[in-house]
Amino acid sequence: MDIKTPPFVPRTWDLPLSILRRLGDSAGRQRLMNEEGHLLLILHEAPRAEDDEVRKPVLLWGLPSGEWRSYPNKGGISAMTAHLAAYQERITLLDEASEAASTPRQFFEVIRHMTPLLRATRNQSIVFQEARAARPDDRDLINLRDKAGDLERAIELVGSDAKAGLDFSLAENTEEQAEFSLQANQEARKLNRLVSLFLPLTTLVAIFGMNPPGDVLSMHGFWMVLILGAMAGIFIHYSNKIIKPPRKPVKEHKPLLPEVKK
Repeated sequence: MDIKTPPFVPRTWDLPLSILRRLGDSAGRQRLMNEEGHLLLILHEAPRAEDDEVRKPVLLWGLPSGEWRSYPNKGGISAMTAHLAAYQERITLLDEASEAASTPRQFFEVIRHMTPLLRATRNQSIVFQEARAARPDDRDLINLRDKAGDLERAIELVGSDAKAGLDFSLAENTEEQAEFSLQANQEARKLNRLVSLFLPLTTLVAIFGMNPPGDVLSMHGFWMVLILGAMAGIFIHYSNKIIKPPRKPVKEHKPLLPEVKK
């Protein structure tokens, strides 16, 4: 059976059949293939949120003789070093964006770009660890494994900082909304006190306003209605005054740890 070289593998590479049988038409997930002394590391370029889950493969082939070849960039181990440097650059940019973020939307954008990069970095670290175990005496693989582990820790710190910032900004916005609601309630209570004062007067004017003053004063029950209206207004007025004292403005918090002077 004729086994063709997959389109993502250079045609100049003479990979053993045991590896070619395990390869499909696309690179698939990041993984290590260890067959007949050959190591094939299938990695991904640093992903972006805009890639729509499409990953570009990066290959590192270790021959039994100790020679290393890489694709799409040539150089073997040096190309892998540049590959990891691209991951480091992306992580640094996300770290700076997380430090500059101040709103929930900005923190969400950091997390949205961080998630695929975290997943790729974590899987890449696993692949380098497996390659290190396959060739325990290869110093280049040890260095690549250590660098990949550093990248995994770095992106995890960026992710935890961004999520903590998102939670804090949401809590801060909730506190501000509560403060605005309290102020609105206080303004509504002031309006209610005005209504309680003028509503009885307007009611009396509506009832007796169409008659001459002499006839109004001589009406049966006029003084009783006047006294009851005044009492009702006073009652409503003072019942609305029983409110909680306004909250004090939130003061700026001082840092818990003093800055270290250089």
